[in-house]
Amino acid sequence: MATEIEATSKKEAVESVSDKRNLRKLEDDEEYDYITVPPDGGFGWVVLIACFLINLIIDGFLYAFGAISEDLKNYFQCQEWAVSLVISLACGFYLLSAPVASALCNRWGCRPIGIIGSIIASGAIAASIYSPSIYIMWLLFGFIGGIGMGLVYLPSIVMVGYYFEDKRAIATGIVTAGTGIGSITFGPLSRFLFDLYKWKYGLVILSGIVLLCAACSAFMAPLKPIRKRRISQANELNVDEINFPAKTTSPLRNETKDVDASKSDQKLDSNVADEEKEEMLQKRARLNSTTSAKSRQSINAEDAARPLYKEDVLYQGDTRDLPEYHQYQQDIPTYIQETTKIPETKEKSAMKSFWDVFLSMTNINVLNDRKMIIICLANVCSMIGYYTPYLFIVKVATKEKNIPQTTAVFLLSLIGFTNTASRFVSGWITKIPRMSPLLVNNIGLTVAGVTTLLVPFCQTHVHLMVYCIIWGGFIAFHVSLSPVIVCQIVGLERYSSALGLTLMCRGITSLSAPPIMGAIRDFTDSFNIPFIIGGISFLTSALMHFALMWIIRQEKPNLKQMKDKSLSTLNV
Repeated sequence: MATEIEATSKKEAVESVSDKRNLRKLEDDEEYDYITVPPDGGFGWVVLIACFLINLIIDGFLYAFGAISEDLKNYFQCQEWAVSLVISLACGFYLLSAPVASALCNRWGCRPIGIIGSIIASGAIAASIYSPSIYIMWLLFGFIGGIGMGLVYLPSIVMVGYYFEDKRAIATGIVTAGTGIGSITFGPLSRFLFDLYKWKYGLVILSGIVLLCAACSAFMAPLKPIRKRRISQANELNVDEINFPAKTTSPLRNETKDVDASKSDQKLDSNVADEEKEEMLQKRARLNSTTSAKSRQSINAEDAARPLYKEDVLYQGDTRDLPEYHQYQQDIPTYIQETTKIPETKEKSAMKSFWDVFLSMTNINVLNDRKMIIICLANVCSMIGYYTPYLFIVKVATKEKNIPQTTAVFLLSLIGFTNTASRFVSGWITKIPRMSPLLVNNIGLTVAGVTTLLVPFCQTHVHLMVYCIIWGGFIAFHVSLSPVIVCQIVGLERYSSALGLTLMCRGITSLSAPPIMGAIRDFTDSFNIPFIIGGISFLTSALMHFALMWIIRQEKPNLKQMKDKSLSTLNV
């Protein structure tokens, strides 16, 4: 009997200890988050070089197609629109694959997706030399190759935001410079290989260069999460502490909190400075944001290592310009903790991390904002003419200006050179007073449009060189600043949705514009009309962006009135 009592006592003691451990673990989970803190250097520089090379190879290969498309046209005995559709499909699915590539990276990591994408792209490009017709070339080089290149390119952008936070602007500038340098080198390189080995062996060599992206992707190691104590409830914008007026309601606040807020309003000192009141309003706005509530659940180690749960991981501008960065300027870990959002769900699934990102990047609810509609339409217009110089400038030089092909191919290098320089300086230009990213973008589109309209009047090689220098430099402002403009319009919390929608609009336009331009050239037997249409498309996009500036300016007085009204409410 005594033995049974002793055994029962020991069992109860063990259960008690187990219960205490589980309770302590539960409390610990609620008290701590796991986060990944970018090193902003160290091994990050190795990752940065790898991402730079991926951008150089993928974008350089795509933009150099105009230098080699005539070989494919002659081999398959097809028209200009048919050979243009090859690169059109590649570029289109390269952009359209962004939501899927992002979701795959979040689920399985950037390293395996990058490696798989490199193998798919390289294999499809190499296999395309056996195409019996241009139609199979569309499938292999265009469709499959484009998806593969999208799967390797997207991880290279994600890893910049994953490994760099405070030095994000510098890192992004270096990586995107790979696009320009690729344009400088791949045009002459592709022409050299095609002249030396003919187009089939030349394309196989280029596919081998694309395969090198797999080696670069191997350096995309995930960061090790660390534990960080969560901000106390008092610091998490507690209603009592901030003394919000009870008139403001939110789905995050229950009736009890509203009553407490009403009581706390009476404690608000009427002599509080206006600056402090504005800070309170910003905090209240964050509290009232139902989207922000997603992060209130604890972040476990597995989710912390998933890059796309960081709201700013795809942001290519200077993170120090973001309002959230200054809101949590205590330290970088706090900023990361507060901008890492794990969407809640009732049903757990092995593919949750995939669907979280895919549904976010394909969320069309952002179109409820008329400014986003304008951005999408403006990007459609700009992409109508974007590929025209890359595809046709070499052919204009050789077929209409009688310039030797070995010399004409360096026109693409001129575009790449000025494009690289402009991508580097675009961020610095926006730091100049009154030179907002939107204004710099508009100037770039306007100059690019005007110069493209003048291409039919270019009579000499020097004229075409001047055009390439000017167009390559100014169109880079639009390409590099578009993500920054989107983020400024919709905010960081909806940035991934808005960016995904913008990329899809660009991808759809890329599928249709080059073959249409090629068909116009076939019908008119001249490249003048495609360049005129391209110039008009750039100017139309610029006008839409100027209209966006006007709308933002018109909204400012309304926002000021709302802020003044809220400040007066605080004084009541």
